[in-house]
Amino acid sequence: MGVYCNDSETMFKMELTEKSPLKKNVVFFLIDGLRADQCHGENKSSKTPNIDLLIKNGIYCKHAISSADGTIISLNTTFSSKFQFGNAVRYQKLVLDKNNFLEILKKHGYHMYGAIPNMTSFKPLGEYFENENNGYEFSSPLETLSTGLTERIIQILESKELLEPYFCYFHLFDLHPLREGKKSIGIEKFENEEFGSSTYARTVSLIDYWLGKILAKIDTEKTLVVITGDHGERIPYEDKGYSDFQPRFDSATKLGRKHIPKSAHNLGGKFFGKAKNTVGKIKLSYSNTKLTPYEKRSRDPYFTLSLFDELIHVPLIFSGIKLPGMIISQQVSSTDIFPTICDIVGLPPINPKIHGSSLVPLISKNLQKEHPIYLHTMPYEEPSSLDRVGLRTSKYKYFRKSRDSKKNVNLYDLKKDPYENRNIAKDHPLLVEEMEKILSELISSSKEPELEEISKVEEEEIAKELKKLGYM
Repeated sequence: MGVYCNDSETMFKMELTEKSPLKKNVVFFLIDGLRADQCHGENKSSKTPNIDLLIKNGIYCKHAISSADGTIISLNTTFSSKFQFGNAVRYQKLVLDKNNFLEILKKHGYHMYGAIPNMTSFKPLGEYFENENNGYEFSSPLETLSTGLTERIIQILESKELLEPYFCYFHLFDLHPLREGKKSIGIEKFENEEFGSSTYARTVSLIDYWLGKILAKIDTEKTLVVITGDHGERIPYEDKGYSDFQPRFDSATKLGRKHIPKSAHNLGGKFFGKAKNTVGKIKLSYSNTKLTPYEKRSRDPYFTLSLFDELIHVPLIFSGIKLPGMIISQQVSSTDIFPTICDIVGLPPINPKIHGSSLVPLISKNLQKEHPIYLHTMPYEEPSSLDRVGLRTSKYKYFRKSRDSKKNVNLYDLKKDPYENRNIAKDHPLLVEEMEKILSELISSSKEPELEEISKVEEEEIAKELKKLGYM
């Protein structure tokens, strides 16, 4: 990476330099839990005019893949541009190695600012920011774009103390209430089909509305805007055939309370409760026979570990500084984000001992060799029987149990089966063997980082935070 290998790539970089000889500012939005299909594509039902404009006037990577299904491993991967092999991250704490990209940007004169959840896990990140008030409340209640976070971000961007060139990182948690079965604050104005077919899609529309307020304060002539997600999310499958009986039971219960003596309410409540549960189980069992594996997975709790695309396929947008409007179809990784940022803003070649590479050659319409993307589920406990490792190419997805290559083996043909409904591992043993060889070589070629030891108090604090977020 960083080698100007052809005329078109060289010309592109010269054009960027000529447009702005000074270092470009960078504003990075990471929207926690944002999946790609609600930002772009045929399945999109959310209304996102601001994101749409960024895509139209910038670079959109339509097959951007996060290396993990959870936040912390994903962030470690992104900021280091290195895959996190094994259980490199313990107890959900962010571990920034000394060669992380925040450190690189800082060494090249960038001033660092941000707004992040006030969580123990995020503390190493906050230590880089020059604005002291960089943490916001993540629970009880969550501080969202609708409840003051928008104003806080705008204050940072408009502050007289904001020194250029700057790197601003904003981590947005507005989608997180959904995994706890709650709706985001401010969603009331977006609760109709115009803004999406699901609560998730409507929340994305809500986020886009507030993003528009923030983007209006950014000078995109001299600022690179980056938007991505750390992982995806399950959008609950709404089966009316399964749930339509519930209103009738509720009506019957209300009617019973009105006409049955109070002395019988307790007994009647128990009867209707048991009947409702029984009918619900029958209905659910029947409806499950009609659902695809993808639809069934959508009914699982979020914290069920998974390397299916609904949890790792994320949007990736580079916009501003007059980047050409284009869509990149080649598979790219979250490890590619910071090498690309550094290349676009004109920093010298980065240490080659990373897994990611600059996407500037693709922006210059030069094909790059595709590299398999290493995948790892988030370890919520150590060790976890649910841990999975694997890899993804543009054609195949392969994953299995992290500590046993023969258990829970999954293989999907992503071209023929994009929703990963049919596991073809048993039908293609030679292909499984080939994918396992690639995975094993990738793991063995990289030294596994040592686990960071943390105090018992810190461990307990992180566990409490995870429970508040619906992970545990």
